[in-house]
Amino acid sequence: MNLGVASTSLTTYSDRVPNVVRLVTFVVILTPVGVIAQIPSTSHEMYTAWCASCHAENGTGQVDVPTVTVEPMDFTDCSVTTPEPDADWELVIAQGGPVAGLSSQMPGYGDSLSGGQIHALISYIRTFCSEPAWPLGNVNFSRPIFTEKAFPENEVVILPSVSHGDEENGGQGVIKAVYERRFGTRGQFEISAPWRINTVGGRSTGLNDVTLGAKYVLHANSASTRILSGGVEVKIPTGTKNQSDGGNTTALEPYLLAGFAVSDFSLQTELKIEMPMSDVTEVTEVVYNVYGGRDLSGLPSTWSIGIELNGVDDRLAVTPQLRKGLTKTGALATAWGVRIPIVNRQHQHTQWVGYLLWEYRDPVRAAP
Repeated sequence: MNLGVASTSLTTYSDRVPNVVRLVTFVVILTPVGVIAQIPSTSHEMYTAWCASCHAENGTGQVDVPTVTVEPMDFTDCSVTTPEPDADWELVIAQGGPVAGLSSQMPGYGDSLSGGQIHALISYIRTFCSEPAWPLGNVNFSRPIFTEKAFPENEVVILPSVSHGDEENGGQGVIKAVYERRFGTRGQFEISAPWRINTVGGRSTGLNDVTLGAKYVLHANSASTRILSGGVEVKIPTGTKNQSDGGNTTALEPYLLAGFAVSDFSLQTELKIEMPMSDVTEVTEVVYNVYGGRDLSGLPSTWSIGIELNGVDDRLAVTPQLRKGLTKTGALATAWGVRIPIVNRQHQHTQWVGYLLWEYRDPVRAAP
């Protein structure tokens, strides 16, 4: 009897199977082919589905019927699309323009796209820059106070410093203005002019030696986050020697800069040789700086913490420091630190140091 019941159940189930198959087949046949085809699977299809209506199929941002009132980014402009790291792109694509101080007309797709899809989309957008010589923003690390960055920038930087001396030597302050301008795919020109305030033997002020410089990226690898640059500076004796505002001779200063990232930490180094050109009383000096630090988040306005070792020949100091982006776009930033002598301290003084930075090619705030 049990076998009979089992046999009846199996027969009933087998009779139903063809009906189920017919039903599924009927639903599949009635499903519009376009519904399946419209699901983007490749990076090109994702770009066409979510980006092309504003940024154009060719990435220029020029469409026949504009869908936004602000001008979309031109992805074919390498000077615009290469300086920022992937983390900034991921943030904006996932959460929308306002999270980075950009237009609210840039929506976020974090609910629709996975992290892998966003990364693939960024890689596809990068291909609109047709000149591979441009170093990518993954090797554009946060600027330390003393160590020169290897990545070329368009920036204006104001660097104040205040030294605390003793009763005999007094103290002094320096405000140095630096203008940096990119040229070509990998080059940068810069000029710096320090203004010194001395309190030695009475108060005095004056222009220190002006420096002209240029650097060039020798190697950059975005995947392994490594960058190496070389450059040279020429220090012009525009200061007044008897007021400790400058030297007596022009100095040639070749240097090498390097940077790389390990996990969330970045390491940046600088090695420079300062060689006087004519005055035999001036001595050649070796300058070396090493910075290690990390950004506390992926936001352009993030806090950064770090520490530097700063050396000139046999003198060595350490500079713990903090950095903060002042705007959501990161176009304005500031840093503060204290330079503490640790080797040959009798020839150095503690300094309060910092900078105010402006990336003048980037928007300080979103367009209304």
